[in-house]
Amino acid sequence: MRETNVQFSQLWTISGAATQRQADETQGFFFPVIAVLLSLAMMHSTVFAAKTVLYVAVNGNDQWSGRYADPQGNDGPLATLDGARRKVRELIKAQQTPASEVTDGVDVLIRGGAYELRETVVFGPDDSGRPGAPVSYKAFPGENPVFSAGVAISQWTKCDRDPEGTAVAAQGKLWFADVPSMPNGKWVIKSLYDRDRLLQRSTSGELFYADRKRDNDYNMQGKKIYRALDYEGEPVAPFDRDITYRGDDMRSWKNTGDIEIVLRERRWIYNLIPLDRIDEKTKTAWMAVDPTYQPTKPTKPYWIENAIDYLDEPGEWVFDSSEGRLNLWPDRDVKEMEIIAPYLQELIRVEGQEDGPFTKNLRFEGLTFRHGLRDTLVEGDRGLQHDWEMYDKGNAAIRFRHAEDCVVSRCEISHSSGTGIRLDLHCQKITLSSSRLSHLGGNGIVLSGYGPGTKDVNHHNVVTDNFIHDIGQLYWHSAGIFITQSGHNQITHNTIRDVPYNGLVISGCRPHEFYLVNRTPFRRAWVSSIRTQECEPYTLAGLRSERKTAIEHFLPLLHARENLVEQNDISRMLLKLGDGNAIYLSAMGKNNRLVRNFLHHNYHVAGTIRLDDNPSYTIIKENVITHSERGIGVKGACEIVNNFVFTPMFMRGEVRMIGGSSVKEAIKNERNIFFPPTDTSEKMGYFLSGDGKKNYPYHSNLPRIRDSLCFTQNQKKAFKPASPLGTDLVSGEKVVAGKDAVKLLYADPMFDRDAMQDRVYRFQGGSPALRLEIEPIDLSQVGSSLAR
Repeated sequence: MRETNVQFSQLWTISGAATQRQADETQGFFFPVIAVLLSLAMMHSTVFAAKTVLYVAVNGNDQWSGRYADPQGNDGPLATLDGARRKVRELIKAQQTPASEVTDGVDVLIRGGAYELRETVVFGPDDSGRPGAPVSYKAFPGENPVFSAGVAISQWTKCDRDPEGTAVAAQGKLWFADVPSMPNGKWVIKSLYDRDRLLQRSTSGELFYADRKRDNDYNMQGKKIYRALDYEGEPVAPFDRDITYRGDDMRSWKNTGDIEIVLRERRWIYNLIPLDRIDEKTKTAWMAVDPTYQPTKPTKPYWIENAIDYLDEPGEWVFDSSEGRLNLWPDRDVKEMEIIAPYLQELIRVEGQEDGPFTKNLRFEGLTFRHGLRDTLVEGDRGLQHDWEMYDKGNAAIRFRHAEDCVVSRCEISHSSGTGIRLDLHCQKITLSSSRLSHLGGNGIVLSGYGPGTKDVNHHNVVTDNFIHDIGQLYWHSAGIFITQSGHNQITHNTIRDVPYNGLVISGCRPHEFYLVNRTPFRRAWVSSIRTQECEPYTLAGLRSERKTAIEHFLPLLHARENLVEQNDISRMLLKLGDGNAIYLSAMGKNNRLVRNFLHHNYHVAGTIRLDDNPSYTIIKENVITHSERGIGVKGACEIVNNFVFTPMFMRGEVRMIGGSSVKEAIKNERNIFFPPTDTSEKMGYFLSGDGKKNYPYHSNLPRIRDSLCFTQNQKKAFKPASPLGTDLVSGEKVVAGKDAVKLLYADPMFDRDAMQDRVYRFQGGSPALRLEIEPIDLSQVGSSLAR
């Protein structure tokens, strides 16, 4: 019962007794007064019910009521998050009466301290709050509750005999610990921490395949193989899972299933695949699951992880499931180390039913989550684009699935080996705000609806004021924020920093994937998630058309549309991989808006903002791009309006057909400022066309540019225009801004240099930018408040 109902019951008992004792004395007065008091009490219980408060503490007990913040004799706080969930469910069930339909919700206040999680805490529809009356799980004011899915590994012993295969450098230096048995059965350790420090698993460094010719290569990039396969016909042979190695690079380890191979053939993926078996006679190794792409190039490196043979530096470790043992070469006194092995992938899951009821109105505030387990590719996994993330998989510390109207606010997810937060399948009106996600093995935040098809139920979520940094520590291809098949979301005021690959991704299934689904059903990336029956009418219509791979055929099936990406600060991308970007879009729905983002210090990008293969119409407006080699990459129709690009190469793209028109006819390109830096070492000049082998003036490829400025003090030939200041670089004629028609005016925009220090990009009086109606861009509040 709620506290207010207990008080009401006590009032009823006391008042009733008084009525009996004083009935003769109070016939004309007391009974009406009691009736009024009872009436007011009932109003308080129903319409003005106080919020129910429960407490959780490390010194609590799940058999107690949870009504007290500290132990009170035989009562006090609850002990666990799941215990609190069960108690709240009891309260909700008790409230399902006409007398208590209106409540102010439930607050579960969690005291500071460390809480171990050995099972995922799953919140279902029966745990839901009500509109305006949520159930909130939040930190007790001023305290820091920390939930860890890690298991402490203690009792380390110096090896008196080196394990078979120990590297020469490590001989006599290893320690071991037996791994404790756990309730969920076999436990494979894929990552290890010393408190909050991720320890390096043994790695071989670069190895190379033996040269070998293959009979098929249907594991190459899909956009190439679709041209070789008709839509109808027998499925082609599955991927080859074997590789041939050189010399003694591998051997038939007794724990081969613990060993993983890292394939690095493509610059845009870190393919981490478990091994199945090894034949030393033929020097052949088989992978346990399909790689994303077939290893075909002997000149491309791979490496081996978790083999004792390659444990050759202090701080490295290996796990042997055949013995249930960890081996470690400590890089400091092992007695001072606090070794923690992640055990659970999901710490919290909020999950309803597929088509309802959904789990609703839950809030998580001020909580810290750590030491989630790293994801591992297994048979049956379905991948998203390039396997950058898996489809509908429980690999995040906090996961919403078939949920609505929930909040994660002021939380921290850190030093965890998987993804931070996922919104899978049906997720609507979920708010992720003011949280820090850092030092993660996978992606920061993932919004992933249903696979390509007509079902569009992941939308209208909010991701705001989050600080995402140092993610992708184990899966290098991870993104700060990854949005796929999810639309109408607001992604605002986030800071994304120090990422090995892309900052923010909005993607969908490329057209050629729809044509491969019958012939290569085994392909993990996208093909395996296509809802074939829903898609077939669109696929057949595309096959009948002249331009089969036009994105327009499939737009009703691609739901990453009309997302607003605004006032985000994204820097230091591509710290490990290549061919990436600060903001990346491909094969998404229409009218995504990139507005007033600050994109800086992103080097070696294909484009700081990039519309890659098969994009649909996108608005790129009022962004500032600086400290990078390349500005905006264009492969599709878009608006590029009022952006300030301080890069040597301010645009890059290919002229492709878009809806019957070429890209140059489908671009609205106006009121931009292109300002290559003076000290750049870039040699390509200020526009790269197509394959990058030729320099063309910007205007020769995109003649629809207008009311824009170009200026630089760089004296290199590639940057210095042939026409003098004050001329239109398209016509070569002298023009006056505000009077004559202007396409690309060569003139100093006259920025207020002092204001730029505060990220306010405005102009001095008399600037030609003002006469061209170019608006200043105020980024003084860009990014997350947590990063300022």
